[in-house]
Amino acid sequence: MKYIIGIGNYSMYDDSLGIRLIEYLEENNLVDGFKAIDLSGNALNIFSYLSESTDKIIIVDTARLDMEPGEYRFFSHEKVKTLKELSGITTHEGDMVKVLELAGKTGYHIPEIIFMGVEPEEIKSEVGLSEILESSLPEYGRVLLREIML
Repeated sequence: MKYIIGIGNYSMYDDSLGIRLIEYLEENNLVDGFKAIDLSGNALNIFSYLSESTDKIIIVDTARLDMEPGEYRFFSHEKVKTLKELSGITTHEGDMVKVLELAGKTGYHIPEIIFMGVEPEEIKSEVGLSEILESSLPEYGRVLLREIML
């Protein structure tokens, strides 16, 4: 099985991109040959998808990549370094990189995992998406579909 997983927070503007992209894929009937999953802010729920039957996971989220807003990059989870400082792993403060490290240390199957990081224009306490991210949803959808089928 293959999964595209969106993470983010609806109330933090561009940080909602991952989950809004999952909605876009579903609303446009683009989910074929994989499952689209909204994890929102609960990174620990990825444990449910780390089984021997999982071949590939693409995780979509905004990321500060020193690029122009709306630009994106794909990278393997092994090449991701977290800069977040957390008091621990809880359902209230998540870090997907640390969750995947924990999963590996506790014996979960770690399939091919690729991150799609999209440079946000703004992260703020507001519902919505910036115009550049909103208008780029079709492009993000196309490149995700290409990447999930590789």
